[in-house]
This record gives sequence, structure tokens and C-alpha cells, in this order.
Amino acid sequence: MSRRLVLATGNPHKVAELAALVRAAGLPLAVCSARSLGPAPEVVEDQGSFEAHARLKALEIARWLRGRGEPGDTLVLADDSGICVDALDGAPGVDSAYFAGPESDDAANNARLVAELAARGLTSSPAHYVCLLALTRVDGKPLPAAPEGLRLFTGRWDGEVRASPRGSGGFGYDPYFWPAGSARSSAELPPAEKNAQSHRGRATALLLAALPAVLAGEDGSSAGS
Repeated sequence: MSRRLVLATGNPHKVAELAALVRAAGLPLAVCSARSLGPAPEVVEDQGSFEAHARLKALEIARWLRGRGEPGDTLVLADDSGICVDALDGAPGVDSAYFAGPESDDAANNARLVAELAARGLTSSPAHYVCLLALTRVDGKPLPAAPEGLRLFTGRWDGEVRASPRGSGGFGYDPYFWPAGSARSSAELPPAEKNAQSHRGRATALLLAALPAVLAGEDGSSAGS
């Protein structure tokens, strides 16, 4: 029976994307969202950094699953990501999903981005996306290369934001983000090309490379117990 990899997210697109990558890698993991297992707690993201938010979400969901009797070797993965614009002193950063307010959507967030650039007399600015993934076990036992029980994977994607959007693919700020050296916006890139170079793609590649050792380490500890 496959071990579970539980994602601390309610975004079905992220779950489906990772499930497909795990299957393609031939890993014996059943990927699901925390919400599919019950009324998962809402984690308040007020820590001020991508790393702190990813850590907090992973640990809180692991604690919730532990209280529900989930097997200790179940893995929990949390992510936090966003875009940092140089001209805005790194904003929106950890507030990327809510740049225009707590109920904002992509259109509102992008409208504020353009307005903030215009207020500074700019039509573009260097920027980069960041993705932080945090992996832990429900029982908190150490992972390979992570004796404290939690392992981090980081991806960064450099480029620039522009005031005029282009393309209809992707989501978030993609129509306004041009990867470094690219003549196309992120929203114009085919999914496979985007995933190969994006912040999330890079962080996920590191995760997938580490998972075989994580699973082998768990198998080894189980066999010796």
C-alpha cells in the first residue's frame, strides 16, 4: 500500500500537478490534500517570510493529522510562494496572494502591481519569484539530511515585471512576468517549458530528487524496528 504524501493546500491544481510528477517518477506515494482527509485547520500566515510560512503550515498539518491517528510515516508537504519586485522593496512577497486585500483575486492583485509601478513612474522592474517547500513526517521523526525533522527545498525564478500583460496561460502574476532572457511572458510559455524553469518547478525537482532517499530511510528504519 502506498504511503501518503499530504499537501497542506486547498488548491486542487497543485495536488494534481504533484500527483502527476510523483507518478512519473515511479514513487510509491499517494498524493492528496489535507482537506480531502477532513476539516483541516486554517493556518494563519503571519510569520513574515516564505520559509517560516512553509514550516508553520507543514508542522501544523502534521500535528492535526497526528491527532487524527494518521500513520507516523505519512509525509506532509507545505509550500509558500510569491513574487518580489525590486522597485517595490520586495513587495508583494509573502502577501502576493492578497496584494490588493484579503478578498483579492489575480485581476485585482495585478491592477495594484501596475498602479504601484505607475506611482513610481515605471513601466517595468527587475523581479523574482520564490517557492519554499517544507517536508516533514506526521510523527516528526528525522528525515535524511534533516535531523530536526523538517526539510526545505527552495526555487527562485529571476526576470522582470512589466506594466503591460501578455499571454493567457498560467495564473497569478504570470502575464506580467518576463523570465530573464525570454522574449515571452510566463503566461506565454507552454506548461512543460514553464515547469522546467519556474520557481515551483525548481523546488519540486529538488523534492523529487530527495524523496527516494526519504522513502528508503523510512523503510530502513521500519525494517530495523
